[in-house]
Amino acid sequence: MTYFAKLITYVSRDLGDAMIFLPAGSIAFFAVILLYRLVLYDETARVHCKKILAISFTIAYLVIILFITFFSREPGSRDGLDLLPFATMGHGPRGDAYVLENVLLFIPLGSLLACVLPKGRKRFRHCVFMGFLVSIMIELSQFLTKRGHAQMDDVITNTLGTMIGYLFFICGQMVYKKYFKNVEKNT
Repeated sequence: MTYFAKLITYVSRDLGDAMIFLPAGSIAFFAVILLYRLVLYDETARVHCKKILAISFTIAYLVIILFITFFSREPGSRDGLDLLPFATMGHGPRGDAYVLENVLLFIPLGSLLACVLPKGRKRFRHCVFMGFLVSIMIELSQFLTKRGHAQMDDVITNTLGTMIGYLFFICGQMVYKKYFKNVEKNT
């Protein structure tokens, strides 16, 4: 099997394994919607529907990340600290798959944070910084509880994934404004 085929096999298998956490994310999503409906909803809040959906998806996504990176592992099962940047890359398809998976894992976070954070010039920096903080919190929690190897690579690749997700959001907005907003006005 070629390097690329092995890489795709590892990534596909790991993404498939992570799907078992979708029910936890779904429960979190509906819990936020229900909480909003029961506690915070009023007639003037209907305009905030998109924002509430974005917040619900963000919280659901964060719950899934917590399960993937933290709760799916036994305390004390893994330990280690690696502060050397790019130490994981280039050691074969398994190591490179971990790098790619870390980037892919945080792409949705960049897009979701862009939906949730207020518009403005600082939104990109805030998104990237929040992705960085989430990654640092995960790595620190994994290190302290010995549920994972705390690695600088993870922080770098997770932050890169957040940046890519933000850029996807911006590209999506541009496509929407160019092609779909005009269609809505004409109908």
